[in-house]
Amino acid sequence: MDISAFQILEFYLLSALLGALMGLERERKSTKIAGLRTFMLVTLFGCLCAHLSEVGGSTWLIPAGIGAVTLQSAIMQMQRVREDESLGLTTAVALVIAYGIGVLVALGMTEAAVALSLITTAILYFKPQMHAFSRRLSAPDIHAILQFVLIAFVILPILPDRGYGPYKALNPYNIWLMVVMISALNLTGYVTVKFIGRRWSGPVLGLLGGLVSSTATTLSFSRHARKHPGFSLTAAIVVSLASAVVLLRMAVLIGVVHYPLLYNLAWPFAAMFVCALIPITVAWKKSVDEQAPLPETKNPAELKQALLFGFLYAVVLLAVSAGKDIWGDSGVYAVSFLSGLTDVDAITLSNAHLVDTGTLEAGRAGVSILIAFAANMAFKLAMVAVVGTHQMLRWALVCFLFLVLPALVIFV
Repeated sequence: MDISAFQILEFYLLSALLGALMGLERERKSTKIAGLRTFMLVTLFGCLCAHLSEVGGSTWLIPAGIGAVTLQSAIMQMQRVREDESLGLTTAVALVIAYGIGVLVALGMTEAAVALSLITTAILYFKPQMHAFSRRLSAPDIHAILQFVLIAFVILPILPDRGYGPYKALNPYNIWLMVVMISALNLTGYVTVKFIGRRWSGPVLGLLGGLVSSTATTLSFSRHARKHPGFSLTAAIVVSLASAVVLLRMAVLIGVVHYPLLYNLAWPFAAMFVCALIPITVAWKKSVDEQAPLPETKNPAELKQALLFGFLYAVVLLAVSAGKDIWGDSGVYAVSFLSGLTDVDAITLSNAHLVDTGTLEAGRAGVSILIAFAANMAFKLAMVAVVGTHQMLRWALVCFLFLVLPALVIFV
């Protein structure tokens, strides 16, 4: 048997295995209309049609096979209706996909076939979880998801990918791409907050708060601590851990935009995060396990909010470029400090982008990002001092000092 024969055998075996993967899941159903053998035969049928199409040059065979599988599924559905069973299209559609998987295998696109079979099997298997998730979505949640789709897949592709303005620093596509990244990150945290459960503890809320917005979390829990002084220690834990998680958020953003810059900041970020965990752990052991309120969240993909961040990012990008050109390093650091007071995402992304384009050196960008982070910590500490309680301020001060201490050592 020559090599081509082995390849043919491999194609058919892979088709059968991928069909079996989907069929095993359907075999679990008590009211199945297609099981293990049916799915294996359908994927083999798809592989056969594509194989014959390539060998004989009959391009009509593949669409004819789709028609045959669709017709067979329709007949099975009609039979179920006659027997007064519920009409379900899931298995019928899965059979058509199984046919397509067989075709992909025969055409040599094995990676796509394997990926499609895994995704389809997961969709079939997690039916209860997906239905429960959809039932828990509220109208604002769906609105947030739809607005993210608008931001990412409608607006982004039509924007020009070239530099405009002074220093050619304003690239509409790049600016909106950063908006999409931030919206995606915030939407992930938003959905997680909505669905992780009803019982909240300090560490969980701190992690989630850092994903959504550490500044909003600080304000929310400072207000709650003022109304309920006994909650001050837990509030300090939440705020401190949320601020520490910001480091992980910044690392993700830097890694996506310009991964080499992450090498300069990996050790400082790691040292800062680990140091912050020391007082947070001590405070957690002293706190009482109590039900904490949900952090105040809003639609993270709202178009107005996206436009505001895009404007802020563009201003910071232009300011950093101008500051470096006019005042050198001191100008970059001054812009970083001022912009970091209220938001670290924009300055983090702008510095990473400027390093990626060769406008800013990696070392200076790293120091600039650390300055912005330290300024953000100072702003949130001032917020706790004004809005929160004295006990919350004392613990937050200790945690924040441990958090920024490695950065201060680097500056010195």
